[in-house]
Amino acid sequence: MKGGESMDIKQEMGMAGPDDIQREMERFFEHLGRWKRPVFFFEKAWKPLCDVSETTLEVVVTADLAGVSAENINIEVLNNILYIRGIRREPGSAPRRNYHLMEISYGTFEREIPLPSKVDAGEARATYDEGFLEIRLPKTAKEPPKEVDIDVSA
Repeated sequence: MKGGESMDIKQEMGMAGPDDIQREMERFFEHLGRWKRPVFFFEKAWKPLCDVSETTLEVVVTADLAGVSAENINIEVLNNILYIRGIRREPGSAPRRNYHLMEISYGTFEREIPLPSKVDAGEARATYDEGFLEIRLPKTAKEPPKEVDIDVSA
């Protein structure tokens, strides 16, 4: 090399330096992030937001399930735990898009909610209106305290 000329050995050999690699990786992930990611590569199931409240007579659970068809929702109570499961399908067959913001989860969902009181699952009622699932679970009658006699024999 002559005076005034400077050539980096990496450029001469066609090698990329750490800054170049980082820049290319950032460009790759930026490009990758513009398409909707498939759910199966990430979480198995998303969790809907829920409110749990109770009155003296019942426990009320409200779940935000906007965009889910009622026939795609399954409700189960087992050992005083409420399970809400189902699937939210992506609307229609839209052409491939470049997303700028992706916050809506699609695919299977599951929510497991320990109930604050013992309930009678057989008498539970559920309604679904405008994307909100409301489940009303009547509390079981509390048994009065049972006295136990103590046998004192010496």
